Amino acid sequence: MSRPVFALVVIAVIAVALLAMWLGWRARSRRDATIRTSEQAPTGALIAEFTRVLYVSTTPTGEPLVRVAVRGLRYRGPADVWVYSDGVTLQVDGEDPVHLAAAQVQGSGAAARRVGKAVEHQGLSLLIWHPVDAATNSGQGSALESSFRLQDKAEQHRFTQAIEELRAAAPDRSGAQAYTNAASQEDEK
Repeated sequence: MSRPVFALVVIAVIAVALLAMWLGWRARSRRDATIRTSEQAPTGALIAEFTRVLYVSTTPTGEPLVRVAVRGLRYRGPADVWVYSDGVTLQVDGEDPVHLAAAQVQGSGAAARRVGKAVEHQGLSLLIWHPVDAATNSGQGSALESSFRLQDKAEQHRFTQAIEELRAAAPDRSGAQAYTNAASQEDEK
């Protein structure tokens, strides 16, 4: 095979791989287009602020290797997280802010791996939440886990405490499953 033909074959393989990745991402974005978050930013008292943390990904609970393409949480990158008495705001660099009402927040946890990142045992902090149900405008449906890499264990502990304080300040959610400080199932193996 001559060099020009070989170069064309390599270019064609790379083009097909890039096209497949693009089509896969488009399909994932369409699949997750119905996942909604709160449209109103929290206005309560600021409980804690976490700046320049690494946002890793959002995954369905129990499926750490399945990325969810939620608007504002599609891409990994530096992020700021604000925990208020009535909700949470997440701002990933280059994305629109994501607001979660207190009724959507189910708790926090820790994990060692998520799609896009693997670290030491319980090295990732998880924010467990439910998407907004379009009909009732409340947190319903399958739980999602947004994962963050914080600077150290003290920051992880402060994150967990902030989520616990938010849940304590939130109105009673009868029937809502609490996940506070739960290790994910895959870490227990």
